[in-house]
Order: sequence, then structure tokens, then C-alpha cells
Amino acid sequence: MKMKKKLLLTMLIGVLCFTSLFAGGQQECESFLPTDPGNVSDSITITDSKGREVTVNLPVERIAFSHFATGEALKIVDAWDMVVGRDSFTSDRTIFPNLDEIPLISGMSVYELNYEKIFEMDVDLFIAVDIPMPGFNEMVSKLEPDIPVVTLNFHEPSTMKENIEKLGLLLGREKEAEEYSRWYEKLIGEMIRKTEVLDESDKPSLFYKTGWGGIDDIQTFTDDFTAIPERNMLTGCINTAANLLSAGGWVQAVDPEWLAAQNVDILVVCEPSQKGYGTGVDDETVIRQNREQIIKHSVFNGFDAVKNNRVYMIAGEFFGTPRFIIGFSYMAKWFHPELFSDFDPKAIHQDYLTRFMRIDYDLNEHGVFVYPEE
Repeated sequence: MKMKKKLLLTMLIGVLCFTSLFAGGQQECESFLPTDPGNVSDSITITDSKGREVTVNLPVERIAFSHFATGEALKIVDAWDMVVGRDSFTSDRTIFPNLDEIPLISGMSVYELNYEKIFEMDVDLFIAVDIPMPGFNEMVSKLEPDIPVVTLNFHEPSTMKENIEKLGLLLGREKEAEEYSRWYEKLIGEMIRKTEVLDESDKPSLFYKTGWGGIDDIQTFTDDFTAIPERNMLTGCINTAANLLSAGGWVQAVDPEWLAAQNVDILVVCEPSQKGYGTGVDDETVIRQNREQIIKHSVFNGFDAVKNNRVYMIAGEFFGTPRFIIGFSYMAKWFHPELFSDFDPKAIHQDYLTRFMRIDYDLNEHGVFVYPEE
């Protein structure tokens, strides 16, 4: 590992100095010393998303991570080439063309890792995520002190700028992180300026259906879940499920009778759909058929959202990844088309893919991510 290399360098300098004392004195010995000794043991200490102070030796050259949002953040700061171990969920080979060349190091849980493989990779830094589930402390105890663990969340609007800038500092990608931060802050600012003038009576009631893709699998999030209050504010809506009983804000099974009795102005469905979404999908047929099933379902067909044709389908990648801001842009335009008449979510999405994912991809020709767009 890098520490071993530094130790060998120090030992070599010592041997050369000792030999030189007999050959020519101290002045020649000093010529072997680095002109900037700080480069040998340079490091940075940051406070991560867990509130832990972590010191990382620089430069960082080899990274492993276990959450898909981290992979996208690494693309944002143009550091994907440092990745030597990755999560098991990332699958988009248009955005991540060399996925098959990077070993998987995590299982179904972000804290379920292949430690033997990680140590074989000579990893300089492991980037974790703060998820309310068991296993974090055990993971840290098995990796540190040999491999520093830094927790950075890239799925939270309130900490996105802070964490992307910390990532830039750790990886020597400050310029790239700052460019993204300016883009992100500008977009957030534009949305706030539009929705902050709304009265509560101007905000539509939203039910956000999620799940594993089954029509009868009705899950959602309360306002206790990360990013939901920010979503409500930025898009100008009221969460119908705001105060339901939940596990940390996640409602794993919504009571269908309760839901059918609610007044829902807008229904947004965000869940997996095999061959329905993605950069490799050009046909809207699957997602259109999924929407038709939703509209006919007895739980939903009495909603004002159905009567007024305000049912929208959106890809899961716009939730839980840095692309949440693009999902918010689409939703804001759906919820308040006149207020956001100058907003073009598709153009925002294109800009993100071109500038920060650094891929040659035309959304006018390829991809299904929302349905209908307007």
C-alpha cells in the first residue's frame, strides 16, 4: 500500500545519507532529502456525513465504494478512473462503460462487503454512505486503520453541495466539484424563487408511489424521509403521506383503503420497470402500459389525478442519486406548468449528462426516463 511505499522511501533516504557521511559529509547527505518533505506525508482531515473526523493520506489514487449514488458523484468530479471496487447495483453501461472491468465488492447491503477482495486491491480510500441500517460500525472496524472510511451522502439535497466539495478536496478535483456546485446551486435557487411565492392553497396534493414494480405493491415516503421535505418545497407540493406511520420515513405497505379515500391531485410513480426506463430504452410502450394499469387500478382510479390526467411515471434513478435534482425539475414543471413555463427539464437532464457524466448521448434520440414528459 501507499504507506509501505513511503516507508521504503524514508528507509532509502536514510541509507543514502548514512553512506554519504563517510564519502563527503553532511552537505552531500542533505542533497538526498526531498525539497518538499510535506509531499511524503501529506494528508487531509474532514468531518464526514456521520460526523466522524477522518484523516486521509494524499494523494488518493485507488477508491472503492458500496452505494450507487457515490459512483455517480465520482463521475461528476471526473474521478471514475480511480475506482477499483464498486457497488452491486450500478448497471448503466452508457454512463459507466467499463463496469465489467471493475470488481464488485458489496452485496445487497451497502455494509455487506468482500473484505478480502478490498484489501487485495490496495485501496487508498473507502467511500461509504450513511443509511439507517445495521452494519456500519462493523464495516469500519474491519477496514480501519489500514483503509480510511469516509462517509459522504450524495442523495440529500441539503448536503449535496457540501459533500461534493469534500469529495473534490479528497481526490484533488476541486475545480470539477466547484463547477458542479455552481450549476446545482443555480438550479436550486431558480426553483426556490418560483415556489416560495406559493400559498398552501396553490400547492397540489401529491401521492408518490414507489415499490419493487408490482401494481399492488404500494410503498411511499413520509416527510421524515431524507429529501422529501426539500422535494415538497422545491416542487411546490403537499405530501399526502406526510404523517403516516413509517420506518424512518419509509412506508413499506400503504393501507389501500386509506389511500383510496384520499384527495390526490397528482400521482407520481417512481419504481423499477424492466425494459421501461434507461439510456438503453428508446420505446415508451412498456412504461405507457404500466401507466394504463395504474390508472385502472381500484385504489387510484378515483383520484382527481386520474380524472385530470395528472399521473406521471418517472425512473428510479431520479431518486436516491445525484439525479434527484433532475427529477425535481420534471415534477416542478408537472405540478406548476405556468410558474415553470421557462423551465426545460429535458434540457437540464441533457446538460447534466453532457457536462458531468461526460457522455455523448442525445436525449432527443434515445432514452426513456419519464412518461408523459408534459
